[in-house]
Amino acid sequence: MSTGLALEGVVVVDEGSGPLTGLATMVLADFGARVISLEPPDGDPARAQAAAPLWLRGKLGVTIDARAPGAGERYAALARHADVWVRGPALADGAPADEVLAAENPRLVIGWVTAFGRRGPYAAYPAHEALVAAKAGRMLQFRGQTGRDGPVYAALQVATHAASQSLLAGVLAALRARERDGAGQVIETSLLRGLMPYDVNGVLALQAAERRRVRGEPEPPPDPDPAVAMPTLAYHPLPTRDGRWLQMGNLLPHLFANYVRAAGLGDALAALGVSGPAANWPEDRREAFRDAMLLKMLDKPLDEWQRSFVADGGVASHPYQSTQQALDDADMIANGHSVPMGEGGRQIGLLANLVRTPGRVGGPMPRVGEHTREVFDEIASRASTRRSDGAPIGAPALRRPPPLDGVTVVEAATVIAAPYGAALLADLGARVIKIEPPEGDPFRTMAPGLGAVRVNTGKECIALDLKQPDAQRVARTLIARADVFIHNYRPGVPERLGIGYAPLAALNPRLVYLSSNGYGPAGPGARRPSTHPIPGAALGGVLHQIGGPPPPCGQDLAALREAARRLMRANEVNPDPNTSLVVCSAALLGLAARERTGAGQEIFVDMFGANGYANFDDALAYPGKPERVSPDRDGFGLHPLWRLYRCASGWVMLAIGDAREWGRLRERLRGEGRFALGRERDAVPGRGIDAVLGLDFDAARAGGDALADALARMFARADASAWEALLAPFGVGCVQADASTPDRFFLEDPQSRAEGLLVPARHPPWGEYLRHGAQVVFHGTPGRCLGTACVGEHTDALLAEIGVGADERARLRAAGAVA
Repeated sequence: MSTGLALEGVVVVDEGSGPLTGLATMVLADFGARVISLEPPDGDPARAQAAAPLWLRGKLGVTIDARAPGAGERYAALARHADVWVRGPALADGAPADEVLAAENPRLVIGWVTAFGRRGPYAAYPAHEALVAAKAGRMLQFRGQTGRDGPVYAALQVATHAASQSLLAGVLAALRARERDGAGQVIETSLLRGLMPYDVNGVLALQAAERRRVRGEPEPPPDPDPAVAMPTLAYHPLPTRDGRWLQMGNLLPHLFANYVRAAGLGDALAALGVSGPAANWPEDRREAFRDAMLLKMLDKPLDEWQRSFVADGGVASHPYQSTQQALDDADMIANGHSVPMGEGGRQIGLLANLVRTPGRVGGPMPRVGEHTREVFDEIASRASTRRSDGAPIGAPALRRPPPLDGVTVVEAATVIAAPYGAALLADLGARVIKIEPPEGDPFRTMAPGLGAVRVNTGKECIALDLKQPDAQRVARTLIARADVFIHNYRPGVPERLGIGYAPLAALNPRLVYLSSNGYGPAGPGARRPSTHPIPGAALGGVLHQIGGPPPPCGQDLAALREAARRLMRANEVNPDPNTSLVVCSAALLGLAARERTGAGQEIFVDMFGANGYANFDDALAYPGKPERVSPDRDGFGLHPLWRLYRCASGWVMLAIGDAREWGRLRERLRGEGRFALGRERDAVPGRGIDAVLGLDFDAARAGGDALADALARMFARADASAWEALLAPFGVGCVQADASTPDRFFLEDPQSRAEGLLVPARHPPWGEYLRHGAQVVFHGTPGRCLGTACVGEHTDALLAEIGVGADERARLRAAGAVA
């Protein structure tokens, strides 16, 4: 039964530009906040982007000319009126400082999101995700996706998704802290912080290797080079008779066995005489079975295979499709992730399904300044005065606890998506208790256990065999004392384990009960398994990354193998962290709703919906919408001014977003650039660098191969590091794209050190190590970034805390109910 909206009564001013702030404030609007989109008189330039109707939905359009007389009082009036003020890297000249806004309203939460952060050597670089991804080494992670060497353009805007979700979570957490303490604060995140969730084990692997070196321990056998390695058999893209492709996601042994049976490959497997995990098979037999899989799937068209796999219920598979096709996906529609938009259109739905306090997808985006008079007339009618309560920003800091101090979260989940979401809540100060089986979360044995260290930071760990009634009683007792419970079981499993919503809500009516699974609770996929490659393929991210569906391969086995390799190279780990960030935000929405209503509720989050948000730039369809621009097949980029270029040494990413940036590039090339270029004319008339500099921005962006060739010759004249030094510090989007991999960037780059992206923590066997820092920095209520724990490390302590005596603990251990 609905009891209203979770954020009803909250007033938000979004002074940012484009999706970076717009997506976060869109979610706030969807769940009841009154969001004012504050723009200059000529509007936000990002309105020209095809997805602007999405992130501007449900908002009020207000303009202020920051240089006009009386602008200061208008800003002040809005500050007094607002609860939250969101800011981005492109503030209008003359916009007031944070301290000015906070002086008008000390309870104001001011949220910043920038590119590289607000300090450090790259703080002033242009705010484009492509530059952050290139500089931080993300584009090197796609090396080998194409047939050339060097970095490959990273198409999916995961850093924008992560930063906007982090901003959303930070705002919700800061509002909670304000209700507790009575004071606002400044919070901040960045696109660079947004890339941290996607480094699942790299930073840890480097530290582990260094420890082995110092101790003189032998190095383990090297992993296959990911740039050329074939997919694992469990995660294989497979062709079908009609030329379409299915992505498999059968990570666990029983799921792979289900696929072998359902595909009719049992005899082929038996003939090889192998058993156990495919990774342990002799290489020749593994490759023989790979070929058998590829050829067998050509027996039937895709729809016929998929019907049989869905009917089986135990096979993880899904067709590769574009984001536009995903809007018509049956699971997306059934779970409310694809909803009507105007006449004949569709768009991504609500971030999460809050059953008791559902949100409401906002109406059409406002015209520029459409509500300016209405908003300021309303403020004047309320005679808003300066809010004097709370400590102003810049005042001596009082000792304030983390924003989620006092919140207890119990998590019963495996691998990445839900466990990492719970870890993000731990970073915000929540107490997080992880329930896992006696043998541990399966992720602890993968890669080898480094990823589990990453996603289980800040938790207390108890090992329970939930198949046993005694263990179920322990779990219910823990959850009855909690504020939030998070699980990733398929529908029906929690009920069989005695931890379904109804009995727990009877014990604890204030419980926020969050279910996170693959497809969602409705639709044909509700009870099907899903792992990260499935939403990667289904929501359009992979086809966007590789520039469209693979070309026809027929029955050419070598071509099929190479197409499968490239598809899987593009289908990286991002769908899991994409979901984790939404799990964190949804839990905070549930807590906000509980503060308003006094009651908990059931919340549903799934990987399909979360990854629809990560594909936000194409997650809407309306008449006249421009087609999403994907990279070229060689992975250079989108157009001549947004592209990777090879230099005399190294590669650069050029990202010129508008006429002003194009003007700055021309100015630098005509000035200091003379030395670097030598002012040589190219041999081909009309295609030299002087011809390039004579073009206006629109002509240059549409310049095609001819302009790309001219720029390629220009960049080949100097090293990548020299080009970055010549251009980036002066506001021109050009950075070296192959200077570092993400793990080394976070460990070694001065920008990472300046922003504190790694922090010390403790691991029981390892001792001290460095882990990724918080996704959000809170100036008034800092979070706490703790280390990790082993399986069952806190079992005895937690049992004692809930009143289980020593004799009973011994009995439970002897029975295998706890470990």
